[in-house]
Amino acid sequence: MEIPKMPEIQPVQPQRTFILWFMSICSMVDAVSNIFSYLFFIFMPDRIAEVMPKMGATMGMSKESVDLLMESIAAVTTPQWIMLIAVEVLMFVGVLLMIWKLNQIGFHLYAVGQILNIVITNFVIGGKMALDFTAIITVVFLIAIYAMHLRFMKPLKESDESQQDDVETPQ
Repeated sequence: MEIPKMPEIQPVQPQRTFILWFMSICSMVDAVSNIFSYLFFIFMPDRIAEVMPKMGATMGMSKESVDLLMESIAAVTTPQWIMLIAVEVLMFVGVLLMIWKLNQIGFHLYAVGQILNIVITNFVIGGKMALDFTAIITVVFLIAIYAMHLRFMKPLKESDESQQDDVETPQ
């Protein structure tokens, strides 16, 4: 009696799902807006201090909340802002690789960036800038959603081989 062979499992072809596309666009917009915000905090602190009470009042924040926010922002040093900018750039590149090239390495860069963001805001900067439990759960949730879409992306090894194949076949 012959043992039946197992059918071969076909890998899922890389594809951009709507959720992956939508989350990537939102993550890129978030990263770019954070980069510009951090740059403003570095280069224009006086202007931020001038505009923040008006913005806070427009958003319905109390004067005490605005003052607390301003104290938190003022306590962050320039090197700490630069670290946060670098992390945002890392996350932006990761998301770009995920959605544009459909590479799994993008997910790993994004996840490392999110974890570094938590570490920097909680342990390097700390104080009033520390993230609350809800923010940390949101980060874990975002990483999990992206992780569920890894099967729709090319593994790093596969993407390297395809690039080498393109280079090695000049005719």
